[in-house]
Formats: sequence, structure tokens, C-alpha cells
Amino acid sequence: DVTHELVQRLYHLGETLPASLRTQFLEADRAVVPALIAILEQEMSDAGDDLGWAPIHAADLLGALGDTAAIPVLLRCLAWCDGLDVLYQHVVDALIVLGPPAIGSCLAAYAATNDDEVRNNLTDVLSHSLTHDDRIYEVLLETLARSPELGAIHLAEYGDPRAIPALSEAFDTLPVQDGDDTMLGNHVFIELRGAIEALGGELSAEQLAKAERVAESGQRFAARLEQAVHRIAARQRMSSPPPAAAYSSSASARPAR
Repeated sequence: DVTHELVQRLYHLGETLPASLRTQFLEADRAVVPALIAILEQEMSDAGDDLGWAPIHAADLLGALGDTAAIPVLLRCLAWCDGLDVLYQHVVDALIVLGPPAIGSCLAAYAATNDDEVRNNLTDVLSHSLTHDDRIYEVLLETLARSPELGAIHLAEYGDPRAIPALSEAFDTLPVQDGDDTMLGNHVFIELRGAIEALGGELSAEQLAKAERVAESGQRFAARLEQAVHRIAARQRMSSPPPAAAYSSSASARPAR
């Protein structure tokens, strides 16, 4: 039938879904939803099939179609996905587009799991909610306490200025990793400062001094990294044999016997 033909075309597409094909899916409306859900189910199965870009297009279309029947499979896919997968962001976007029903389901899923990675994925959706809800705000504050860097990012995205005191307290409480001298170890302060300022707050004089220490630590790390790269390059030059051209030129310079 027409629905089957539409869905089969997804398996042969690259990254781009043609506008004309997208329009056909939207016109088919709920008739294609079960088949799109099946694509995501197949992606999460142990079959090992390479479905190409079909799951990504399926996730996008499920969001665009707006059928709440897609929410359960999208939530399972959100928990299954690696955060670095291309599919992950498309699933997040689909849940965001589905609006309040999806947000309510995300809140319920958050309360039902103790898996921090799954919770982090759920807050990625919740922080983009266009409706401010105290339940979301409490979840994001909990994320800040559990994972300050991620919590700061999500609170900035959510845009509730009530979070400024909590962000400021985290900035004050967390220690600067002077001995570590790594940019990653102190990156949390960059995110906390960014969130405070994005929400309309300002750093105190003491916090600005702490931010300066963080910046100096990053500069020291960058300088040490540059020196290490130069040392490695110098060792490689010393250990490399002379180029073949050098041998041939010296040989040609010898007098003939």
C-alpha cells in the first residue's frame, strides 16, 4: 500500500529528507505512525541491521506528526541512545516538539529511574520545555547538585532566574583544581559563570577572583601542552633516519672508480 511504499523509501535515503516526501508523510498523518515506530524498535533490537538514516528520519517525522503514541518508543530510544549518537539529538528534538504530553512523560520517567545517565538524557529534554513548571525546576536543581557542569548548562537553557542563588552557591563551594592544572577539571566554573550571567546575574568580586584563577590554570595547562607537543616533535626529528634523497645525493658526489 501507499504507507508501506512511503516507509520503504526512508531506507534508501541519505542525510536529507526531501521536502516532497516529508509532505507526503505529514499528509498520511497517523496512518504512518506505527511503521515509523517500528523503525525505531528495529534500530534498538539486537538484529544488528544497518538501517542507515531511516531511524533519524523516523524520529523527526514522529515529532512533526505530533502523535502522542510515539512518546513511549521515543523515551525508550532516549534511554538506549549514546549521547554522542546522531540519533540521540533527533530523539530529543522530537520529544521537545511533542510538547506538554512528552514533558509529563519525561518527568514520570525521571522519577521512575535511578540511572544517572538516563536522568541526564531526560533533563536534556526537560530543560528545553517552553512551559515553566516547578517540577522541571526541581529536577534541574537536583541535576546541579549531582552534576554541577551539566546542571549549569541545563539551567541556563531553561532560563529561570530563580536558579541564580543555587548556581552562585555552587560556584563558591566547588574547589579550583590548581594542582591538576587541567582545563577539563575547572571547566565547571566556565559553565556556572555562563549560566549565572545568562540568567541576569553577576559574579561577586570574590567570584571574579576565583574565575581569574581558573583562567590562569587554563593558560598554564595550554602552555604545558604546547611545550609537550614541541618536545615530541623534536624527538621525532632526531630519531627519524635521513631522507633517501640525502643518500642519493652523497652517492652521486663520490668520484667514479
